[in-house]
Formats: sequence, C-alpha cells, structure tokens
Amino acid sequence: MMKAAQLARGAGLMATVLALLSMFIYLLFPTSIVDTFLAQALLRQGLTLAPAVHKTLLPGLAWDDLLLSSERGPLLSCERLQVRALLLPLFVGRAVVSGGVTIGSGHLDIRYALNGKAALNLNADGISLADVPFFKNILGAKAAGNLWSQGTLKRDVKGLSGDLKLEVKQLELSGVKLGAFPLPDFVNLKAQGMIRVSDGKARLESFTLEGDGIYMRLSGDAPSGANAALTPLNMILEMMPKPEFLEKQKLVFLVLAKFMTSPGVYKLPIRGTLLKPEIM
Repeated sequence: MMKAAQLARGAGLMATVLALLSMFIYLLFPTSIVDTFLAQALLRQGLTLAPAVHKTLLPGLAWDDLLLSSERGPLLSCERLQVRALLLPLFVGRAVVSGGVTIGSGHLDIRYALNGKAALNLNADGISLADVPFFKNILGAKAAGNLWSQGTLKRDVKGLSGDLKLEVKQLELSGVKLGAFPLPDFVNLKAQGMIRVSDGKARLESFTLEGDGIYMRLSGDAPSGANAALTPLNMILEMMPKPEFLEKQKLVFLVLAKFMTSPGVYKLPIRGTLLKPEIM
C-alpha cells in the first residue's frame, strides 16, 4: 500500500516537472523561428502565409485572420488557426498535436500523433465553399455548398493508411474553367466520396456528384504531403448528362466534344497541378 502511494506521488511529481519544463520552454521559444520555417517551406511552392504567428494563453500557437495566398491570389482564409501540443499523451510516450480552424461558421479539427499507431483524426463541418477563395482565384468559379468531412489514419511500417469521408450539401459551381476548357454550370448537386490513404499515398475514390439532369464521378491521385501544391494531378472527371441538361448547355458540351467516349459519356483528364489544373 505504501509502495503504491510512493509510486503515485512520484508520478505526480514527474507530471508537475514535465508541465513546468514545457511551460518554461514555451515561454522562451521565439515565434520568429516558426514564421521563418513556414515562409521558406511555402515559398518553394509559390505560396505565402500572413500574418505572423503568436503564442496563446494555453501553450500553443495561433494565427488570427489567416490568409494563404499564391501569385494568383488568396487560396484559403480563416478567422483563426490554432495549434498546440497536448501534454497528457506525453506521460504515455506519445507526442500529439491538436489543431483547430475556424472558417466562417464552420470548423475543422485535427489531432495528429507524431508516433504510435493512431496517426490522425479529422472532423470538419459547416464549412461554406463560398468562404474559400480557392474556387474564385484558381478555378475562376463561383461556388456554394457546405462541406463535411470525417476520417482517421493509422501508421504502420509502410506509412499512413485509412480514409477520409467527404460530403458537400447543395453544391453549386458556375464559371469553372480548367485550362482552355470550361465546365458546365451546376446547381444543387449532392456530392460525396472518400479519400483513401494506403502506404502513405492518397487517392480520391469515386467522388460522385449528382443533380438534376447530370451525374459525374471524379477520381484519381489526390495531392498530399508537404509539396501538395507542386504535385502533378492525375485525375479523371466523368460526366453523364441527360439530354435536357446537355441541351441547356450545348455550347459547353460542343467544346468538350473531343472527350466524348460514347453517346452521353464524357471523360475529362485533369492534369497540371493543384494551383493550375488543366483538362488535357
């Protein structure tokens, strides 16, 4: 009994020491190092991040009114991005980082473990595509719809594996142009699919988009990792419009006629990069 009490006191003392040590390191850690590291990593991909990071009351880092941009303009803006290391997992030998993003009335929450089998947990809900400038500045499009996503990744000797489910309610896209080719305008689409990760590589598995008079399926390798913006795209967009939908937007489908593989079926190869997607 006495031995158990001594062990408990020892564990409590160790926890206190670790917490104080972590706080001390945190207070002395200069945020300029983080800004410099991120600026250099993003610059290689033609990206910039503003404003500068700052420390939070609880040990962590945050960006307020964050803006991620490319030479073509803003890609992502959010009211707040916060990242912090979780202390409790350290007591069982795990290093876990928690991140939270606020975009309009929506949110994205991530927990990523640097070691151990459980690698990542992701939850996102209520993110309005109208609040994401990527669609306007990269695709030239007006976008609407609410994004939901949830998924987990595990780690083994081959790398990360798992899946991330995606769903967009009431998706609307108009004015999309990929390179020299336009896409039809869509309203009130139901979109859902999955990103499957295997051996550290991500693939978009049959992301389906279905609406009044049109059915589409997008699939292919999904850009991921530290150089996602530079990774060559290798995707296929299949479109199966009904005659009435095709008639309403016949000028667009005339331009896309070379990609018709059978009557009423169009297969568009999407190449380029995430920041410059093209139909080729």
